[in-house]
Amino acid sequence: MFSFVRQHHVLTGGIVIAMLAGSYFVYERINRDPLEGLVTTTIERGTVEKLVSVSGITKARNTAELGFPSPGTVSKVYVREGDTVVGGTILATLGADELVAARASALADLAVAQADRAELVTGDTITERDITETKVAIAEAELKRIEETQAVLIANAKRALRSGTPIARSEDADESAPAPTISGTYRCEKEGSYILTVYRSGADSGYSMRITGLETGSASVSTDQPTPFGTCGLFALFTDGAQYSNSVWTVTIPNTTGESYTINKNALAAAENTARTSIAAAKQALTLAQQEQASINAAPRSEALARANARINKASATIAQIDAQIGDRAIIAPFSGTVTKVDIVAGETTGTLPLFTLLSTDDIELKARIPEIDITTITTGQSARIIFDAEPSTPLSGVVTYISPLPTEIDGVSYFEITIILNTRPDWLRSGLNADIDIITEFTENLLRIPKRYLVENSEGAFIRVLQDSQIATSSVLKEYEGNDGWVGITGVGVTEGMVIVNP
Repeated sequence: MFSFVRQHHVLTGGIVIAMLAGSYFVYERINRDPLEGLVTTTIERGTVEKLVSVSGITKARNTAELGFPSPGTVSKVYVREGDTVVGGTILATLGADELVAARASALADLAVAQADRAELVTGDTITERDITETKVAIAEAELKRIEETQAVLIANAKRALRSGTPIARSEDADESAPAPTISGTYRCEKEGSYILTVYRSGADSGYSMRITGLETGSASVSTDQPTPFGTCGLFALFTDGAQYSNSVWTVTIPNTTGESYTINKNALAAAENTARTSIAAAKQALTLAQQEQASINAAPRSEALARANARINKASATIAQIDAQIGDRAIIAPFSGTVTKVDIVAGETTGTLPLFTLLSTDDIELKARIPEIDITTITTGQSARIIFDAEPSTPLSGVVTYISPLPTEIDGVSYFEITIILNTRPDWLRSGLNADIDIITEFTENLLRIPKRYLVENSEGAFIRVLQDSQIATSSVLKEYEGNDGWVGITGVGVTEGMVIVNP
């Protein structure tokens, strides 16, 4: 045996290696994680969209190539490439320097006339209006303070009048029992009378009383200490040994026979009179402040406004007259924008060819061409997501505002041009930038959605592979909504948000 091994050591080594490799393969198959290498995701809730994806380019809404209406020698060029101008600015002239100066003077007169009219319409300065507004606010606050203070003083005077030493009296001329002593301070606001009807009972004094009138109820009669009747702060003390059976006593609020009644009544009248006088004075002060405010903020007289309008019209007419004189000898910007080309200098002779290009930089829109196969899905008002080649890290959004009714044929296919207005305009945006556009034609929100590649479809229906407890199971689902944005909305028994699914 050993002799065979020594003579065939190469063959023996190969056999050993093969056996080791086989053992390792079996070991790996037994111990390898069955989930290793699987691609998974989770079911989430979100929006599924249908898109039309196209390319587009930004364009200035207004672009003009400008030249002189007649030949001549250029006397002055007022702008350079890159200058920003407003509509009506003179860009260049043919021997019209005096007229240009006169036009500048007329523009200044117009600005002054417009400022005068604005001041007339606006009225006094903001500071003066603020002062009158403050005066009105102070007068309103003072009126409120006086009304509240006088109300308290009158309430105190009424309280003093009602609380002036009330007494009990009997309407029965034959009543022989002494009247109960009334004490305490009356705290309520109602005026009138308490009727105390005394009757025999099992109370310690042998009597109780029934209360009617201002309040109703019952209470024990006491001859040792004052007993409260009602809830407004009054007490009654009856005389020990007196016979009160079926006696009736009246306590009137206020006590018109008391010593302090006249004094308190006069004090109430004085408080009411003071309140009327003080409140009237405060109201008059408020009225004066309001009248001053109305005067400050009053509209201008019609005559003054007519004169101001006439000065504006005169200055405008002067400018129109000068423009008519220099119309054949000047190039005037038809709108506000940026001068992108200047092909002339002072002293050159020129014809009528374009010399300036004016670009409206504040009015950029996005143009795109939609193939006829998709045009029926596009409507104005649809939202669009936009990625510019110049700034791919800054996605923008926009809205479809126009769809051309006329097609352009390219290689036998009809395309319809659409206009998209951006919701925001970044500083770097300019005419001529290329963009990738996704127009959202349909969408459904709040769906359970998965990437389309995770959905298995065959003749038996639609399925997903679900990972649960390290095991892969197949779950039947229904397609609720399918977009072309890479997502599909699904429903199914036991299918929930956050469930882990496996890529087929």
